Amino acid sequence: MNELFEMVNFLNQLNNPQINYKRFFEIMRDFRKGGLHPDMYDEFLESISSLPPITRRSYMNYRVFDKFNLKDLSQEDFKVILKELKRRSVETNKICWHPLAGRENCKLDSSGQIKIIKAHSIQENGILSQIAEDHFVTTYEFDNGGIGEAKVKKAIASIFFGFCNRHDSMFNPIETKTYEGTVQQNFLFAYRGFVVAAHKKREGSYFLNYGEQSEKDILENKKIFDEAILNEDFSIIESGIIELEKFYPIAVSSSFYLDYDFEGNEIFHSEDRMENIFITLLPSIKENKTYFILSYFKQDANLYSKLIEQLKKRGSLKSDISMIIAAHAENVYYNPIYYDTFIRGIEEEIHELIFQTQYDHGHIDSEGAIEFDFSYTPNDYLKNKFGINLFGY
Repeated sequence: MNELFEMVNFLNQLNNPQINYKRFFEIMRDFRKGGLHPDMYDEFLESISSLPPITRRSYMNYRVFDKFNLKDLSQEDFKVILKELKRRSVETNKICWHPLAGRENCKLDSSGQIKIIKAHSIQENGILSQIAEDHFVTTYEFDNGGIGEAKVKKAIASIFFGFCNRHDSMFNPIETKTYEGTVQQNFLFAYRGFVVAAHKKREGSYFLNYGEQSEKDILENKKIFDEAILNEDFSIIESGIIELEKFYPIAVSSSFYLDYDFEGNEIFHSEDRMENIFITLLPSIKENKTYFILSYFKQDANLYSKLIEQLKKRGSLKSDISMIIAAHAENVYYNPIYYDTFIRGIEEEIHELIFQTQYDHGHIDSEGAIEFDFSYTPNDYLKNKFGINLFGY
């Protein structure tokens, strides 16, 4: 469809089956952008449904939209719509993740609704305070096809609307006590990494279609955590801890799955549930140390029990942990001066690595659906051909 560039620019979304384009178009309708408005919107959607599958479309099929007098969106329009899209995705996914969540057990607001707070996935007055500079921390964000610096106030860094105030207090053992590597503390760090990653995935699914398996994976992993929380059985999590003998002003809380172990062997996941690992990077200025905590469900030990020993055996901890974080982890924060000094110069390399390891890659079948069936992740990515080092001294 070489002629597609002649169409109004926002209709190109119809060529990507991973986009939930209706969310975008709904905002255009509500904001009266691009020629969309309530009076014609239903007919507009009917015209979309009349299109053949993506792989069988021609330019002429898109002439069905000519009657609507649609207009290109400006860059400013796109910014306004994307900002509202993010707001709606956040608002739609405000929930308390605790297994006992409900009106009977959660903190309620004045109208009797569950009051969801801005929960920090990385502790504000502990970890973030240690790495902040003038109350700011730095992360990276995607912008114009790459990544770049994003400086944010520590009061809003790492927040998500995932708990009521009552149930957020379950994290007190890792927020009010020094890290001692207890089974309970490691469980809570793992749980927090899981929840923030799953919550952000749900927010993303407001606009992107991750497929039914994505939500099934979240629910199945949540069931395991929920049962453990209700039974106070923190031993369902196995953890390995690596101590870096310096304070590095970097904080991470995340969860993801691995295609390969740290010796390059393929990991074969089950069809019922994607088995994740949970990682935390915990700096301690008082001890002049940085803890790297890698956790997994005890029932997934057949996949992940050798990971920590593999890292230690390789003898390149800073390089390997750098690659694990850069390749897989979201929710990463740095001291701003540290970022300018050690991270800014490797942004391009980090972005290329993320493209290989975090993006879904697939084919579009004859009916226009995505088949996710391959990964660009090399099995030897820990060799670090990019020269990425997050630990600058």
